[in-house]
Amino acid sequence: MTSYFNIRPLLPYFATLEAAVLITIAMSLATMVTSLVLGLFFAVMRQSQSRLVRFLATAYVEFFRNVPLLIVLYFVYFMMPAIGLKLSPFQAGLVGMTLHYGAYMTEIVRAGLVAIAYGQYEAGNSQGMTRLQVLRHIVMPQVFRTIYPPLGNQLIAIILGSSLCSAIAVIDIASWMQTAGAASFRYFETFAIAALVYFVLCQVVNVIRIQLGRYLFRAER
Repeated sequence: MTSYFNIRPLLPYFATLEAAVLITIAMSLATMVTSLVLGLFFAVMRQSQSRLVRFLATAYVEFFRNVPLLIVLYFVYFMMPAIGLKLSPFQAGLVGMTLHYGAYMTEIVRAGLVAIAYGQYEAGNSQGMTRLQVLRHIVMPQVFRTIYPPLGNQLIAIILGSSLCSAIAVIDIASWMQTAGAASFRYFETFAIAALVYFVLCQVVNVIRIQLGRYLFRAER
């Protein structure tokens, strides 16, 4: 009788697990970068003096923070071809993830902007700097220091959330789990392996976040 926990039937599928892990990492890192750019853009919009601009940015944040990521992914993947925009599963996953997590990034960056004293802006203006120059040279370096810890947590959330991309045929870790489990009938083992891989990825991110933070901000201690 075979033991209850037996990964031997899964050994042929380990060759494809590496590719699935790489796709998950690529999707997560790409989403982190694009959602951060989107978050910076809308965070600045939310600080605008124009009511219309603030309304548009707030509407974006409230909509995507209150719609499940899975629905966003379905909409991008299945509905975009209807308007002539056909995306690959990876591209659709990246667009959906960016729109979803960009809303959270907006609030993270906005919190960093709010934490900066108004006197910092006045000091830059007194030196003849434009608003963009003040943001780039004075405000954003301080904002980055403030939002650095939440950014690490956000990357972990993105890694875990990327598992939903398997629903639109992205061949990631969650997709590997479903495929290997269905082929081998060893569902418990595939679930355990997938959970372990996600756990390791998130812990690696956490360690890198801590070590990189010590390196970047060592002069402040």
